[in-house]
Amino acid sequence: MTGPPAARLLPCARPPAHGAALGTARLRSQPADFRVRERLGFEADGEGPHLLLRIRKTGLTTDEAIRAIAAAWAVPARDIGHAGRKDRDAVTEQWLTVPWPLAGALPAPGRLAGGLELLEAARHRRKLRVGALTGNAFRLVLREVAAAPAAVDRRLARLVRYGVPNYFGPQRFGRGGANVDKALAWMQDRLRVRGRGQQGLLLSAARSECFNRVLAARVGEGSWDRAGPDDLMVLDGRGSLFAAADEAPAALARRTARLEIHPTGPLPGSAGPAPGPAVARQESEALRGLEPLVDGLQRRQVTAARRSLRLRVERLAWHWPEPHTLVLEFGLTAGGYATSVAAELFEL
Repeated sequence: MTGPPAARLLPCARPPAHGAALGTARLRSQPADFRVRERLGFEADGEGPHLLLRIRKTGLTTDEAIRAIAAAWAVPARDIGHAGRKDRDAVTEQWLTVPWPLAGALPAPGRLAGGLELLEAARHRRKLRVGALTGNAFRLVLREVAAAPAAVDRRLARLVRYGVPNYFGPQRFGRGGANVDKALAWMQDRLRVRGRGQQGLLLSAARSECFNRVLAARVGEGSWDRAGPDDLMVLDGRGSLFAAADEAPAALARRTARLEIHPTGPLPGSAGPAPGPAVARQESEALRGLEPLVDGLQRRQVTAARRSLRLRVERLAWHWPEPHTLVLEFGLTAGGYATSVAAELFEL
């Protein structure tokens, strides 16, 4: 006789920080309603054994776009570099590198495959690596908005002033959030996972869930955008960490209020930076019940890191082209999710 099946481990709720949802809206009614453009922060070298490509894809994952380019140009997919993954259900512009013969002519812009277009190509010295982004620019069209426009306008102004919680979005956790449960089963040897790519996705989901749990706890207590003496802080848009205790309290509060610096939360693993004892206890409490995930990340020697708890919304602009339709345009630093902004407004 067997006992009841174990409860699934699903991603935690992501409570908003600026009050209850103002109403409802529909996002991604069509791919063109969600547009993303990568910002590299550097230009092509103009020489070298690679091409730096800017592509536009619609209805494709990044991996699908890479495979299509590999097939079209007879290049091994593993040799194609990318800086980040982008959604399938969107129109996205992103950068890739492809090895290219030094004597070969540059490919002309145009259609490469269904849903895939080459916008520009230039010579480059190095393969593009994951994370080589300064950020992303977004354009969202929210339809069927059932909320008072004046209240939405006030909330948007507040997001610019105070930022939003830097949650990992639902796409981080796979279809139906299943990757967190799969990661737990794999780490408990209840599931066999082959391939480094799939294992990497599960490790990422596990770390993201741990971070979201800590952030949700700090949103609940109102400390997600405030610095305590035991916090580890990060410079906005950069990875530089420093201890809050190393800065004078008045300067720390002033810089935090200006969104120049942010408190951080854990991406668990082995070694890595650690906060002071009060924050460490707070994070341990938030992660209660997730010890198998934390232990599994340490056993697999994933290097611990920190991530900003707060996300600054850059250059936010919005307008109402017609009743019940809202268009948002803004920028986020690399790793930020546009859904974290929209979720502070509506139930989507």
